[in-house]
Amino acid sequence: MQGVLVTGGGRRLGAAIARHMGAKGWHVFVHHNQSAEGAREVVADIIAQGGRATAVGADLGNTDEVEQLYRDCEAICPLEMLVNSASGFEYDTAASVSPAGLEAHMRVNLFAPVLLTRNLHASLAARGAKGLAINIVDNKVFGLNPDYFSYSLSKVALQGMIQMQAMAMAPTLRVAGIAPGITLISGLQTEEEFERSHRNNPMGQGCTPEQILNAVDFILTTPSYHGQTLVIDGGQVLQRRPRDVVFLERPAPPVV
Repeated sequence: MQGVLVTGGGRRLGAAIARHMGAKGWHVFVHHNQSAEGAREVVADIIAQGGRATAVGADLGNTDEVEQLYRDCEAICPLEMLVNSASGFEYDTAASVSPAGLEAHMRVNLFAPVLLTRNLHASLAARGAKGLAINIVDNKVFGLNPDYFSYSLSKVALQGMIQMQAMAMAPTLRVAGIAPGITLISGLQTEEEFERSHRNNPMGQGCTPEQILNAVDFILTTPSYHGQTLVIDGGQVLQRRPRDVVFLERPAPPVV
């Protein structure tokens, strides 16, 4: 059976991707850190539908735990796919950025995907197999604004990683990305604020989890798709907004 590791699979978008891959017949490793209960629920849902899944815990900010996470998965089922969905997301600015905040974002949003993808490539090469790594980026990489400064820097670096690893790891491993616009309620948003933000683009409709699952399927079933990132945001990046779309509806939070 094919194995897929979905980081951040215990909640939000990661949970949707994990359930989707379980329904497609993959053995899904549902990674969690602080969302152990959510991961167990996702695993139970997949098994209830006749699939196979395992909850695996790790702090992606700790490189030793990242390495152990990969070993734990492969001890159960060889991996052929990786979805780097987990993400640190804390507000800071160019003026308030701290070494600790910057490092925390980089460790989860960049270091962990780099190491997990490296390990997947090495395992596939040793087995003479081929595989796929999909990274959840962010549409703001293609239309930058200075909000969420450390987070944004980590996603810019992740986009660079996709291109560089795609060059280095083909044809054993395909590497690709998905860059959604605002998809789910974020932070302190109200439902009304989210709906306005979600429509604040040229198409008047934003990304949904279902569209991201469609993008996963497209990448999975298109062997020539490699080294590129799909942007799904209703054309929001074309507007070149000076602030994060969330702060077009409410003031930015205070930085402490």
